[in-house]
Amino acid sequence: MWLAGCGHYVCGATFGSSTCASSSNNNGGGLTGSVFVYFMNDRHGQMAALAVNLNNSQTFAPIANWVPPPSLCGQNACVDGGLVIVNKAYLYMPYADGNVYAYGINTTTAALSVLPSVNLNLPPYVSSPIAADPAGKYIFVGDASGIYVMSVGSTGTLTVTNGGLPFAATGVQPTYLTTDALGKYLYVTDGTNVASFSYSSSTGALISVGTVAAQGVTMFTSEPSGKYILGVAQANGAGGTALNNNLYVFPISSSTGALGAATIVSTPQTPSFITVSPNVQSGSELVFTFNEDDNSTGPTPLEPILEFSFNPSTGTLGTPTTSTFLSSVGKFDQSGNFLIAPGQSSNTAEAGVLALEVSSTGALENNLPSTGQTSLSFAVTDEP
Repeated sequence: MWLAGCGHYVCGATFGSSTCASSSNNNGGGLTGSVFVYFMNDRHGQMAALAVNLNNSQTFAPIANWVPPPSLCGQNACVDGGLVIVNKAYLYMPYADGNVYAYGINTTTAALSVLPSVNLNLPPYVSSPIAADPAGKYIFVGDASGIYVMSVGSTGTLTVTNGGLPFAATGVQPTYLTTDALGKYLYVTDGTNVASFSYSSSTGALISVGTVAAQGVTMFTSEPSGKYILGVAQANGAGGTALNNNLYVFPISSSTGALGAATIVSTPQTPSFITVSPNVQSGSELVFTFNEDDNSTGPTPLEPILEFSFNPSTGTLGTPTTSTFLSSVGKFDQSGNFLIAPGQSSNTAEAGVLALEVSSTGALENNLPSTGQTSLSFAVTDEP
């Protein structure tokens, strides 16, 4: 099981019909709406799914009678490039058998229906990362040959633009792709450089707007104002040997979309993933890092989640608050009410998938039970 662009992440899982056990001491009363979580287990080529409050169940649990799509793992390499969800209705995943797989999401059962896949001849044994346009019109997939742009049709089907050819990029296999939050620019890192592109809202065509030194950054994300890209190096937390406790804040040029040189901020943990809440409170944004020290001799390599306030007017991060939850990766639903994080609470050795509620103060609260271990390659969506 792999996290796109991160290499080594492996943990236990029960897949197929999603039979992970969940605790019965649920305390999630008062939930509204549903959140779906889809996981990919590359080792078995299968998906699993969990849901928060599916059909007003007031629980976080595996979906009853959920039937996964057909197994994908073939003779080449069982490696995915990440999962993205577009318009809360379609899930896409590049796979190392060369294809980008597409699925429709059922609003009542959370079941996935198989849509036509697109063969891009992606390289085997490699995670080809994926990103989605915030407006839901395009998805982007990168490999060493360049960046493929695919338009999303009204029924979720994908069409490769640019005559089926990739747009030129760095010439090196990228580790991560992200767009700015406003849907104007695409950023591609290979750990050495970040290539910046503007893209057409009508055609998706990419136009290079420059490169900047990546500072070793192999994973990054946008923030709601569209003014910055925030990244981590993942050096130790992704199986590397060098400790790197830094966050990197790249300013986005308001006129061209090009990235400026990164401001480097040291943290007390070893970041392996970073995410930003879609909600903005009193002009401040919430940034969370998920941390892991592979060289740790303790009971777990996982480290506490760190929470920072971020000022989009100045690009500055506040002093971090240390969470009681440990995780190496986490993702928000679109509402920003839930942070899904495979990991554990600090007061228990049992790992699981946590549905952490974000309070009005930004604090993380665990009112729902964990569900058991699963893959760290996953996507989260609110009910369509």
